[in-house]
Amino acid sequence: MAYSRLEADALPNATPADSGDRVQRLMRWNADVVIQEDIYSLLLRDPRWTVAVRMLAVNMLAAAASDSALDGIFKDAGRYVAVMWAIHLHVSDSLTLPKLKAICTASGLLSPGRARALLSYLRYLDYIAVLPAGGPGEIARYVPTAALMAAWRSHLSAALNAARILEPAAGLIIDRLHDPAVLATFARILGEELLASTRGPDQSQNFYRVFLHRHAGTQIVWSLLAVDDEAFPPRKPIPLSIAATARRFRVSRIHVGRLLDEAEREGFLRRRDDGTVVFEEGVRSTIQFLYATQLVRLLSAAAKTIIEHPDLVACPAAAGSGVNPEPGAVSAGFTSEPVHA
Repeated sequence: MAYSRLEADALPNATPADSGDRVQRLMRWNADVVIQEDIYSLLLRDPRWTVAVRMLAVNMLAAAASDSALDGIFKDAGRYVAVMWAIHLHVSDSLTLPKLKAICTASGLLSPGRARALLSYLRYLDYIAVLPAGGPGEIARYVPTAALMAAWRSHLSAALNAARILEPAAGLIIDRLHDPAVLATFARILGEELLASTRGPDQSQNFYRVFLHRHAGTQIVWSLLAVDDEAFPPRKPIPLSIAATARRFRVSRIHVGRLLDEAEREGFLRRRDDGTVVFEEGVRSTIQFLYATQLVRLLSAAAKTIIEHPDLVACPAAAGSGVNPEPGAVSAGFTSEPVHA
């Protein structure tokens, strides 16, 4: 099944009736390092949350299908977070192998040994370049190429379009992602938010191991979660052809079969005789936690970016985002720290 990217205004309930306080509503999601339970409750109580999280899955599949290099990055969680942190290091400090190793270690998601291989992979994709050495023995520094920043901008726009279902003011960031300073701020904050989210419950770590750290496992999960259903994750049986899944994500049928076998052994899903799979009750809270966290982090990073760039509210692009800012919509006293992409 092919997926096309969805826009928030193409789905029901994308726009609340009263737009006067949209920016202030977005500020509710300005989360702490540890997301508080009331934030999760706020999200899960929102009837639009299932639409938003399904759109997130659909848009990530569409982004990968439209860009073979981005598809390679999306193939497992390790590559994805390494790229996010590489961009984060670039815009906040500098991207070097030791610094990427340190952040991989701190996350608990990646071994420091993968950092070198991931930098080599990004060089192979022409997504990063090596800066000329400043002197003998100087540690090599890397910079994202224009191709990587363009691909990442498109990917962030697709993700924010899903978040915009819940808070239309997130569209202010989409409208200005072409601005290097805004893109740098949002990427820096999102990297910090992701690093804060990497220590989940034990079962989350098992879910990462079975699905998200396997080649194409992230995309296989997205394809299951993108199924139209009133519940998230879907409760109804989901058709799944091993052969079609292998062709779509360019892996072997044996690889897909082994992934499903282990997921079944772990009690994550059940394979039925009719060729469908069903998520087991025991994994539902884990999936909700992981993907709710992604949406909260997107909304939180959007709120913090607007705080650092209050001109986002006043700029002409705000009209295209459905935001009608009121005087003082963004709290006074915050200053934007220059960030150079």
